[in-house]
Amino acid sequence: MDANERRRLLRRRRLLVKRLAAVEEFVRGSVVLMKRKCVRARCRRCAEGEGHPTWVLTVSEAGKTRTVYLGEKRLAEARRLTANYRRASEWVEEIARVNLALLKAGAAETEEQSDGEGR
Repeated sequence: MDANERRRLLRRRRLLVKRLAAVEEFVRGSVVLMKRKCVRARCRRCAEGEGHPTWVLTVSEAGKTRTVYLGEKRLAEARRLTANYRRASEWVEEIARVNLALLKAGAAETEEQSDGEGR
């Protein structure tokens, strides 16, 4: 890896770390529209199998799926928070790829230097 490529990767990593640090609000999970039955015995919608639409956030914790009721009021916020999480996860993965490229380049440079020292 040449010096220009190394500088480019270091700049990219700094940019990604800044972006990641700016994301303070996020939540891991999925926003899902569920159809639930209600408690009324004679509900026409439930009797026909239609159910009632309900927005929820599903989150997996310790192998179990937790459901958080959102309703219409918290739907937009939950979507924003889950989108932030997905974006931050992508940035973490990209930082890892940059770090791997830098590590490999550093290992190659070390091997080249040790070859030239006269074994």
